[in-house]
Amino acid sequence: MAKGQVSIDFLIAITIFVIGLVLLISQVPMLFTSLQTVSTDIQPVAYRTSMILTEDGGVYGSGGEINSNWENPEGIGNYTQNRDNITDYIENVKRIGLARSAPGWSSSEGIIPNNLSVEKIKALRDWGNDSTNESKIRNKLGLFVTYNDNPLNYSYNIALKAFNESYIESTDTGSPLLEIGDQVPTSGATVEKIERIVALSDATNLANTTTIAGRECAKLVVCTWR
Repeated sequence: MAKGQVSIDFLIAITIFVIGLVLLISQVPMLFTSLQTVSTDIQPVAYRTSMILTEDGGVYGSGGEINSNWENPEGIGNYTQNRDNITDYIENVKRIGLARSAPGWSSSEGIIPNNLSVEKIKALRDWGNDSTNESKIRNKLGLFVTYNDNPLNYSYNIALKAFNESYIESTDTGSPLLEIGDQVPTSGATVEKIERIVALSDATNLANTTTIAGRECAKLVVCTWR
């Protein structure tokens, strides 16, 4: 015979085989989904949260005015009483940041990174002490997001600790200066922990701080998981 011929049965069989192989290859990544760690997702979230808290002063916006004094929007008087008397105060806080505002004479960009304002820390502590604010803190720190129409809700624990892991305390109250969020799980979840060494401005009546170069210092510890 001068011409080669291919059996129809062979063509059908090889077509089915190729289609099956393509489907199998496309399903391989899904076979290991349950074995993959979520740490690759949680680590950037924990780092971003720690960076916002230590390198950002926060944002408060009302009536077209925007500033970083979210702990005391009017900038006068007792900050606790002040914010309690402002209508829609919490809603007007767009972002939470703990960095201290730079002095008016400074030529910096408005805040001093890694130099935390004790008043802002106390304001965040007061928010955390009210359980109704938990979702608001989560939203303003970017710990509740939507990805591909699926909500991602990250749990968190934020604390200010000494280098020996004890809490920074207010000597006038005997309680931690900052320790908010959920209890960190010891099992059943992948927890990402980020520690940032920070200076504390106006650090009076505080216990367990460490003096470095004439400044009271501590660690801001951020833990996230889901």
